[in-house]
Amino acid sequence: MSKSLALNLSIAIVLEPDEGGFHAYCPAFNGLHVDGKTEKEALENLREAIFVYLDSLALHGDPLPVGPHLAAGELKEPPPTEFLRNITIPWPILQMSGTS
Repeated sequence: MSKSLALNLSIAIVLEPDEGGFHAYCPAFNGLHVDGKTEKEALENLREAIFVYLDSLALHGDPLPVGPHLAAGELKEPPPTEFLRNITIPWPILQMSGTS
């Protein structure tokens, strides 16, 4: 029997202007870069890419890269940076029950 558990992940992202649009990425997720014509579009694209990245981690049994750019639960204030932001997304996690 498995229980469903949800985490709120606080993920540091970088959003910056880039040649007529915006570039966004997550330092915690290696290779996760997106763009958009507007700031809003870049953020929406990034949110979608984060879900795909997290699904891939779960599918392959890889751990979350918890560290200074990703926290589960309450996140302390990030260092002040012009383009540094945090987004919080819910992520379902299946916790397998059994003997340990």
